Amino acid sequence: MTATTPRLLRADAERNLRRVLDAALDVFAEHGIDAPVTLIAERAGVGVATIFRRFPTKDDLLAALLAHRGEQLVAAADAALERDDPEAAFRELAKLITRSQIADRGFCEAIGTELFARDDLQRLFDGVRKRLVEVLARAQASGALRSDVTAEDVLFVLYGVARTGLMVEGAAPGLWRRYLALALDGLRPGAAPLPGRPPTRRQFDAARCGS
Repeated sequence: MTATTPRLLRADAERNLRRVLDAALDVFAEHGIDAPVTLIAERAGVGVATIFRRFPTKDDLLAALLAHRGEQLVAAADAALERDDPEAAFRELAKLITRSQIADRGFCEAIGTELFARDDLQRLFDGVRKRLVEVLARAQASGALRSDVTAEDVLFVLYGVARTGLMVEGAAPGLWRRYLALALDGLRPGAAPLPGRPPTRRQFDAARCGS
């Protein structure tokens, strides 16, 4: 074995990993979390054993993809905080959060499952929530949004829009934008006070993790 062989093997393993992750992103986005690993292996051009050597369980593979989505949302929230227009920043972030679930059925379906109880994913998506708190507060301080709504309220509403959007996407592509506009208009100031109390952090976390 030459000195370059280990490097070549590592490069080959890295290429296989990239193919697996790319294929998994596409398959879970199209078919949801119940998609079989065999379909991912077929699309990636690798054997199923190759996938399970890197990801011992299907949930481990799903968690890697959720982490990818979470990192995208963190970056988007950071960008929103840099914008000068608080209302536009909030509306664009809300649209992106919803669209990310519409475009990725697996991501949307994973919300409310035990996958989100994993420590690394909890920390990552807590980071998204904390940034949304800041984006929301800026928009409220500017007078663009009602003052009695919380980040948890917003995330539940956006999830509801995404689930409805996924249900009708095959028959009416893009219809979710209509419902998102309705939801965002309901966040404008001047409407009647909301009934009841907003969900607590504990209630939000329990729902997110399916517990």
